[in-house]
Amino acid sequence: MNSALPRSPTVDIAPDIAAQAVDWLFELQEAGDAEAPRRAFADWLAAHPEHRRAWDHIQRVNGRLQQVAEHAPPVRQALLGGPRRQRRELLIALLTAGASGGLWLNSASGRQSTGWLADLRTGVGERRTLNLADGSELSLNSDSAVDLQFDATRRQLTLQRGEILIRTGHDAQARPFLVRTPYGVLRPLGTRFAVRLLADAGQLAVFEGAVAIQTGDDTATRQVLHAGEQSRFAPGLAVVPRAADENAVAWREGMLVASGMPLAGFLAELSRHRYGRLACAPEIAHLQVSGSYPLADTERILDALCASLPVRIDALTRYWVTLRPAA
Repeated sequence: MNSALPRSPTVDIAPDIAAQAVDWLFELQEAGDAEAPRRAFADWLAAHPEHRRAWDHIQRVNGRLQQVAEHAPPVRQALLGGPRRQRRELLIALLTAGASGGLWLNSASGRQSTGWLADLRTGVGERRTLNLADGSELSLNSDSAVDLQFDATRRQLTLQRGEILIRTGHDAQARPFLVRTPYGVLRPLGTRFAVRLLADAGQLAVFEGAVAIQTGDDTATRQVLHAGEQSRFAPGLAVVPRAADENAVAWREGMLVASGMPLAGFLAELSRHRYGRLACAPEIAHLQVSGSYPLADTERILDALCASLPVRIDALTRYWVTLRPAA
């Protein structure tokens, strides 16, 4: 599926009118062919030009949601399978969000249509650890997808989305272990390492042993990272390795650990573990976050931030949250 869906135009619809439009959407869906609700809806539509504008926009938003939901099971569940209150909140948030809502839809579509048929995958907020047939241990972070291909000649993982942590096992058949990504192939040399897909590159962090990276067809593109090093990689990308951070893989234990992390970066990491949009106002993006936070309850993490920093939560709905300077 093409994830570049047309963006909704920027709109400025009052929240109360947005809520009325969403309520009418549900009312008409439940009314079927009943005539009285449709007459009442026609009266509401004609009562004010803003009603027509809100209704036209919600039709566009709803159509885009249906397109995304076809290839994104979590979005489909939120749109069709959840309680009415939850579905109402999601639609109101997207109706009043304008162009930003379009960006979220594009992101959800692209993310969920990549790898949702993979051999192994996790949903948003889900993490898994399992032992492979060769004795290796594989952990998948939130919203990740991996294909496995173990045969007589090789052990291969293909990372399609998200992030994994691997501890390679000793293979009695001495088959090479490979991790394929869109940005290059990794060959671990008896090791523990993490691989993450970014928007335009892969990221490798090595905690034990060493890992060889090859981003092209010739050996000249080969680079080896050793324990304690991490680097981004992609064809034509030259990056000097820097120190690997063990805290970056605390997600395996269900934790998010920060030490002087800018608030904007912290929220970007936290948003990987919850649905919807999570951001902060530019004037507080630099505030530093430190501490260990259990990922089982992301709402409690936001409350903890408000208790330790001069910020407040501005939640349009649970799916659309912005941190702003405290009053």
